[in-house]
Amino acid sequence: MDLLKTVFGIDVSSRKSNVCIMVNGQKVNDYAISNDMVGFNRLLGDLKQVTKPQIIFEATGVYSRRLQAFLDMHELRYVMMNPLEAKRKTKDDLHQNKTDKLDALYLAKLQSEHPQRLAYVQNKEYQELMANNRIYEQASHDLITNRNRLHKAIQLTFPEIEHLMVNPRGKNYWSIVLRFPHPDIVLETKEADIIDFLKGLTGIGKKRANDIAQSLIRLAKVACPAVKKNSAHIRGLKMAINNILSAEEECQTALQEMAKLAPKRDLEILTSIPGIGENTALRIISELGDIRRFNNPSQLNAF
Repeated sequence: MDLLKTVFGIDVSSRKSNVCIMVNGQKVNDYAISNDMVGFNRLLGDLKQVTKPQIIFEATGVYSRRLQAFLDMHELRYVMMNPLEAKRKTKDDLHQNKTDKLDALYLAKLQSEHPQRLAYVQNKEYQELMANNRIYEQASHDLITNRNRLHKAIQLTFPEIEHLMVNPRGKNYWSIVLRFPHPDIVLETKEADIIDFLKGLTGIGKKRANDIAQSLIRLAKVACPAVKKNSAHIRGLKMAINNILSAEEECQTALQEMAKLAPKRDLEILTSIPGIGENTALRIISELGDIRRFNNPSQLNAF
């Protein structure tokens, strides 16, 4: 049995995976499994009957992650091919009308004839780092989108309020615009109530609140909005602000989680490079993963 070289080529798609089993370069079986515990356990049963099975599949994003996690759980090593690299290495055998079964066959054949390097098993922390970084990226994108939406809405409702602060951005600014999205709302509110509201914001004392209130009232008196205070544009403005506040919170949470998970020594090394701050260093570590899995700079560049 030890002389036999058994390869499991697996083509992973969204709902099912096709498995091709080759022994010493000859196909002995192929079948399809569901991408759930039932299907994976069937595959596991075949794997357990073989001494040192070789497993190869393509990294197909979220679809292959479940198979990868299952194999990791059972401490089974595998080859995880980059799809473009797999296509390049099997292009001589590819046909126009290839099927999923053929994909599994080609992967098994590739590993049988030209063994590929086993995937480097990273600590689970790196998967969480990348997941947090992707959340950060999405939240950052949402921030830009909603800031643009807010700017357009303010041009219709109360454009002068953008001159209320030197830097019209940040939680206090969003809170003020959320409370006073239209000049009529400012003018209908007692000055004392405006000051009380401002004093309730973080970092704003009595004098600062009084100054901002005076400026807000002055801007409201000269404002000429394009819509009334009950316009649907006000709802759109408020929706954009709430989305901004939520996205900012998600960005901070993601960065805090990355800071907990990132290897401290790696963080120290990266932040020692001029121009790289902690946030950038965290995102580099999160996206590259465990840099120790690369044998040389060329592999890192290729990745």
